[in-house]
Amino acid sequence: MVTKKAKLLHVLNNVYFKKTEPVSIVHFLTNRCNARCSFCFIDFDDPNTFKNELSLDEIDKFTKSLGKSLLNVNLTGGEPFARKDIIEIAKLYIKNTTVQSIYVTTNASLPDRVESFAKAIIDFDKNIELTFQISIDDMPEEHNRVRKISNLFESCIDTYQRLKKMDKRVNPIVSITVNHENCENIEKIFEYLTVECKVNSIKCTIVRDEGVYKTPDNKKQKIFQAYSWLTSKIKEMQKKERLNNYNTNSLQGKLHNKKDEISWELIKKMYLKPKYISPCHAGSLFGIVTASGLVYPCEILENKIIGDLREHDMDFMKIWKSSTATKTKDFILKTNCNCSYECALTYNILGNWRYQPSLISSILKF
Repeated sequence: MVTKKAKLLHVLNNVYFKKTEPVSIVHFLTNRCNARCSFCFIDFDDPNTFKNELSLDEIDKFTKSLGKSLLNVNLTGGEPFARKDIIEIAKLYIKNTTVQSIYVTTNASLPDRVESFAKAIIDFDKNIELTFQISIDDMPEEHNRVRKISNLFESCIDTYQRLKKMDKRVNPIVSITVNHENCENIEKIFEYLTVECKVNSIKCTIVRDEGVYKTPDNKKQKIFQAYSWLTSKIKEMQKKERLNNYNTNSLQGKLHNKKDEISWELIKKMYLKPKYISPCHAGSLFGIVTASGLVYPCEILENKIIGDLREHDMDFMKIWKSSTATKTKDFILKTNCNCSYECALTYNILGNWRYQPSLISSILKF
């Protein structure tokens, strides 16, 4: 029987030396979504967008081939709760992999499904940590207009409050995507969420050019300024303990909070003038699985498909260690690939010795 110490040593060896197995993947469960956000990268006009989702049996098979280093999976979409079998999918990740935390990105339009999912998963595994990223990007009326769902803002707050009342392993976080629609209203949005809605866990992302979405050039400076203000405000309120994003009683929670601070600063350095800052481990420690089973190193490199799970007998590691994957990783390193994609930045930070003193210090402070 493999001990916890042996598992930890295997993961650390992979993260800092070998870099041959994913530590985290983003799994797009579906492209289906009941919202139509103005800044979404999914092409909803393409009739092929909603075809060929992986079946539960296929997901069962490929999750058994994810290696021994997987710590986190992000279940996203589309709207992941559009899949009625999302509970079974999450259980497969817990049963078949070494995953310790599940991150779910949702528009929170289906609060009953979200709540049922959370209850089912924490009952299924006593150690798993659940984080729900609930997207809120504007004041109530404007949020509903931009996402094209009536009463969505109210549903988001309802979902957030339900999850807040649950087990301490369930961690809802409101996420604000700073974009061309809300960049001039960020301070008002933040105050409304924290004061009127009593939200005490908020993170932010910055909109990026991807898929069918392109940021208007005349809005980029204002987006940058709004993002800079918001990240500084979140950091300030976390220090005052008025915001508590990730569980500071867990190792992963402490690392995530500090990682976010580092990530914010890196993004601010490269958003207006893209430049190389540190090696990217997409394709090594981090990867993407699409709804139809295509494997990519990250969302940004849309033309760098590594392989199709269905063409490789649902064997993820066969694709991950293929010659195509090696060429893709070489491309990422040799071209000093860089972007503001937060999911990839997470593992670029955790896998880079440069940031270890700050991360270790954050753990020792608590």
